[in-house]
Amino acid sequence: MKKKLIILVFILMMFSISFAADTQAEGDSFIKKLNVSGSLRLRYSAYEAANQIDTMGISRARIKITGDLAPDFSFLVQPDFASLSTGGTVAFADAYAEFKNICSYVKSLKIGQFLLPFAYDLGKYKTIYGTGLNPSHYGVITPARDYGLRASGPIPILSNLFFDGAILNGTGSTDTNKAKDIVGRVNFKNNITDLGVSGYYGMANAAQTEKKDLAIDLEMKAGKHLLVAEYLLGTNIAVTSKIKEESMQWSYLASNNYEPLFKLELFDPNVNVANDKVSTVTLGLNYVFDNNRKLLTNYNIRMEESAQINNNSLLIELQTQI
Repeated sequence: MKKKLIILVFILMMFSISFAADTQAEGDSFIKKLNVSGSLRLRYSAYEAANQIDTMGISRARIKITGDLAPDFSFLVQPDFASLSTGGTVAFADAYAEFKNICSYVKSLKIGQFLLPFAYDLGKYKTIYGTGLNPSHYGVITPARDYGLRASGPIPILSNLFFDGAILNGTGSTDTNKAKDIVGRVNFKNNITDLGVSGYYGMANAAQTEKKDLAIDLEMKAGKHLLVAEYLLGTNIAVTSKIKEESMQWSYLASNNYEPLFKLELFDPNVNVANDKVSTVTLGLNYVFDNNRKLLTNYNIRMEESAQINNNSLLIELQTQI
């Protein structure tokens, strides 16, 4: 009953409610401004591998609640209900308080759970990558999110240079050691180019194994063309194997709202092991209805370095937000 109710709520949100509360409180109300929005993603996955079952389900069902408690102090809570459709539990994508404009060089200070400032901005992954929604390194070299303290802003004196850094638990809400991890990204950005260098240093697991990760990423925009490339070298947070990932993606938003996409990803799950590299070519033709709705159609061709496996996949996903 619970799963049916959740699915019904989000279907109503997508097609009829279009709910976005923006209420300005009067007098001495505790919350000065409250905004509620949501996002829903319905996905169909078809696999060539005989042992993989084609699936259809909800890949994202989030409600985002933001509120201003003061002119420069706000909060964000974003639960994701997608797992309820498969018998799971509600998970928090983000949950943090944010102080803004602390000084000239610290424009944002977040406390709570948030996306890590590592490699190409995780929040920009809006298409289907690799054999799933995210690239192969996502959540493997570093976790996508963690609990901690995050500060960002412009670098003094140097024009178009910015920093974004955080002190983290290192293992999410359940820490396994006393050490805290450090992660950060420094980038040069203008209207065309966003070039960043990221680093992560910390101690993994209860044994406090040293963990060092590096990433270089580039985003270039020219009209309706978008080119993204990145290189990552890091340690698997679970088994401390050395991982390397290289990727390049091009997309173009045509005047008829069609968006062709090409991506090449070279993934080495352990640089100390021979013949285990996997190359993935993604061919996509997406359709953008408007700023809030998008239909993704991506075909992924996987090529193993050693024995070839019949494991290509087709992913179709409808994304909508309100």
